[in-house]
Amino acid sequence: MAESLEYTPQRAQELKDNIEAVQREIQNARSTSCRLVPISKLKPASDIKALYDAGQRHFGENYIQEMADKARILPNDIQWHFVGSLQSNKAKLAASIPNLYVLETLSSIKVADLLQKSLVERTTPLNVYLQVNTSGEDAKSGLPPLTSSSTDGELVDLGKHVLQSCPDLKLLGLMTIGAWEASHNTDMPNPDFTCLKDTRRQLVRLLKDIPGAPQEEEDLELSMGMSADFVQAVKEGSSSVRVGTRIFGQRPAK
Repeated sequence: MAESLEYTPQRAQELKDNIEAVQREIQNARSTSCRLVPISKLKPASDIKALYDAGQRHFGENYIQEMADKARILPNDIQWHFVGSLQSNKAKLAASIPNLYVLETLSSIKVADLLQKSLVERTTPLNVYLQVNTSGEDAKSGLPPLTSSSTDGELVDLGKHVLQSCPDLKLLGLMTIGAWEASHNTDMPNPDFTCLKDTRRQLVRLLKDIPGAPQEEEDLELSMGMSADFVQAVKEGSSSVRVGTRIFGQRPAK
């Protein structure tokens, strides 16, 4: 039986109030635009439909099967962001979602090649962010960041590979998941956000001679900031923030 997309007026109003509160905080933090991506992990498709009916079009998921299932029954003009770790054996499934707007967590040439191989029927390139492990935590995915003295590295190699060998992938930006401690201390600049901005600067410098490469820092988006620290991320220049619990409430255990 297909999951129901019906929602109560009360739930719709709650979600609308929550997303409008987040949008106000984003607007108050910076005059220029920043994309808001509600992350609906483990929440019902009806919640997404309620926000869709209120005008929201970008949504994100952490599990690729959950995204595929929801994409199948929800309106096809939703622009999906995949923000979880993508295993190589799930690349084909990700590529099969026609309205996947961006894969935010690309961190290997192997997955890039598998996506490229699986995108033969897609009419437009799939946007990708390269995931950077700015905090250096073993539990987090992503490639090491760049420093001002970097001349190469895994991130540079992956960026070059996407530009030179994956015509159906578009290098759209960089993404990070910051450390918990930094995310909950808003009294000073977030070191993970500073690190991602510095990495972007160096990556643009090291890729700029490759055909199709970004020429200016602003040509690469930054996806940084979640429910606890999105206001700080917006103030520090994030292009896109990923907000889950502030909009949908606490999630059930998986």
